[in-house]
Amino acid sequence: MNPPLLKMSGKSSDPDETEKKVRQRTAKKKSAKTKPTASKKEAKKSPESLSPKIVPIDVSGFPLSAPEDDLFEFEDFFDDDPEAMESEVDPFSPSPDFNEMLREMFGVNVAESQPEAGGMSDADPLSDLEKGGIIEHLERQPILSPRELDRELVRLGYRGQEPARRAGAVLAYRHVQRLRQRFIENVPTAELPRREHYLFLGATGSGKTYLVELLFREILKVPSVIADITRFSETGYIGDDVQMLLSQLYESAGQHRGWASCGIICVDEFDKLAASRSSARFAGEGTTKDVSGFGVQRGLLTLLSGGSSPFPTDFGFSGHGQRIVMPLENLVFIACGAFSGLKETADISGREVRVGFMGQSQVKRDDHLIAQMGSELLENTRAFSDYGILPELLGRFSRLVAFQPLGEDVLRSILEETLLRSYLAEFNREGVELTIADEVVSHIVKGALRRETGARGLRAALVPHLEEAAFESFGTGARAKVRIGLKDGRIQMEVSVAS
Repeated sequence: MNPPLLKMSGKSSDPDETEKKVRQRTAKKKSAKTKPTASKKEAKKSPESLSPKIVPIDVSGFPLSAPEDDLFEFEDFFDDDPEAMESEVDPFSPSPDFNEMLREMFGVNVAESQPEAGGMSDADPLSDLEKGGIIEHLERQPILSPRELDRELVRLGYRGQEPARRAGAVLAYRHVQRLRQRFIENVPTAELPRREHYLFLGATGSGKTYLVELLFREILKVPSVIADITRFSETGYIGDDVQMLLSQLYESAGQHRGWASCGIICVDEFDKLAASRSSARFAGEGTTKDVSGFGVQRGLLTLLSGGSSPFPTDFGFSGHGQRIVMPLENLVFIACGAFSGLKETADISGREVRVGFMGQSQVKRDDHLIAQMGSELLENTRAFSDYGILPELLGRFSRLVAFQPLGEDVLRSILEETLLRSYLAEFNREGVELTIADEVVSHIVKGALRRETGARGLRAALVPHLEEAAFESFGTGARAKVRIGLKDGRIQMEVSVAS
């Protein structure tokens, strides 16, 4: 007994009728091919018209085989839409643009993907619009000579460090003049003055980063970033990679890529990058991974070498998100560090002692500061190499500027003319008469000298007492008097409110 055959509702087993239907479908296909191509808007069909036709099937007896004239034909799903069967994909046609496809799917706000650094050209020239923005910024700035820049520094409260101050003023002047020659006077790049990078060396609180902040951010108003380099790591590891410096510069320039490429990047605590490598004295060099020291140095070397570099436009993980390219030929880098112990590393002074279980030879540190040394050590690249700085990276800095430890007279001047003056004005606006005894000033200055904290230590010693005075007297609406004095070697505060 033959098994029951698959019977399909709406289909006839008459061969003549089947052949007639095939001829009708063929005619429809030919007529569809000769139709003119409609626009995308006209050709767009509703979802209902594209849905397949549901064909009811009698499954009372499932067939093992079927006669040839009763085979189910896939074309039956498209009887109402013969064009759908003609939309075949040509395997030799080019693939659609990926970014265009994303925009069609998700809208016009989809950011285009950027190639990685390895697939980029060495230069990404600025557009005419970006160059116009740079010219607009430069023309708004007054042209100040190095001497005028130095006077502005003093007016804004910078004290001491005359040689370093003058070196910084010359660097700032040359940087702006180079930009004007490049973008306003259209001087060819090959004829421009050399781009300079400076290395500031000196104790904590000696005014290194403060000089950069006043010169470039306050006076010249060029995009500037002052970053603690110790929070950076080699690309691919936890922590910011050095390309995030460009992201910060991009933000400081108001997301104007051209103006950002003319800015200043100051990396503070630069000497801390050498710590782990220096302690090993190059033992097993290249066999250990130092992602926070040696790895970051290599990243900085790439930025200082010029050319261009991609960077993330947001502050998320730099491996994701949109990335654009910044030209580096006009950027200036300034590195700041104390370099404590560099003198001992160079074997200029100190003595060798045997310490530890292995009897390893180490240099006894006595906290000598690099700024107390002569120019011979500053020119001794071997000393920096032994300290843990890559010779190639050190070679990118054309000038090493020493900051001397601030003396008692300079610290007193900073405290009285800068810090106290601003706090006295603030207390006066609140209706509070503030008096600080002279012995308090001397006590704070001597403490900063003893701890070698420089100008930074002045604020740290004074602010807690001023905060306490402000807590007791601000916002009361009454006339108050605050006196800060010294008793038994300790700073004390007295507050009296007028009745």
